[in-house]
Amino acid sequence: MKVAISAQGKDGSSAVDPRFGRAPWFVIMDSDSGEIVEVIDNQAAQDAAHGAGINAATRVAEAGVQAVLTGRVGPKAFTVLDAAGIKVVSDVQGSVQQALDAFRKGSATFDSGPSSDGHSSGPGAVSYKPSAGAGAGAGGGRGKCGGKGRGGGGGRGRGGCGCRGGKQNS
Repeated sequence: MKVAISAQGKDGSSAVDPRFGRAPWFVIMDSDSGEIVEVIDNQAAQDAAHGAGINAATRVAEAGVQAVLTGRVGPKAFTVLDAAGIKVVSDVQGSVQQALDAFRKGSATFDSGPSSDGHSSGPGAVSYKPSAGAGAGAGGGRGKCGGKGRGGGGGRGRGGCGCRGGKQNS
């Protein structure tokens, strides 16, 4: 299987770049042999005003990869990858070789879609739905003045009580 890894350099010892669309390189490796098959120069995307993720996803898809290992993928890039049948593993850290080794051992989990913050995330990610409103999950944060939090995506609460000047409204 061909696997594209967002990287800060061109070889296995390079660090995984946490940004998919703006990663300077994509190291494409064969997951069976562990060999580098191709290196894609994506440095032009670093200066792009917009569309870096979509362009990167298109280039990776054209290379014929079946999986992407990276830090984070935005919703538009994820849509392009998903439409091409490419699986995504996010929150990947370490070197390119370490990422491939973890993938080969089966310790990586494919994302189901971008999370409510618009980026792909690990296991159990919610599907991206372009609509207004709070994300899935049970919040529970406490804000200033002891106000109750509202549920945000992934169960992270945002606290707040609507008070002014540090005094709680009654």
